[in-house]
Amino acid sequence: MEYSHQELAAEVGRVLGKNLPFEQVTVSTFLDVIGRADDTAKLKHFEAVTLDQQEGRLAGVSDAAPRITGQPLATVEEFIDENRSLFELDHTKSAS
Repeated sequence: MEYSHQELAAEVGRVLGKNLPFEQVTVSTFLDVIGRADDTAKLKHFEAVTLDQQEGRLAGVSDAAPRITGQPLATVEEFIDENRSLFELDHTKSAS
């Protein structure tokens, strides 16, 4: 299934049981938020992906990944359930 950024945020929020509003930000702002403001390689990569998205080059769903891996792709819910600990904050670490 193909999701817009807003739809993906809503689906992740649904699975996690949290409100996750989507906010469009610049690539530089995104990298700053994730603590990678000086990562030039990621900056160039995300700028290229942004351009590809704007030009519709990433639209559509194909069967390439399932053919290559030999299995269906995980749904958003399956991915989160398999990696749930990565979506949970450990508040004990930030209490220093």
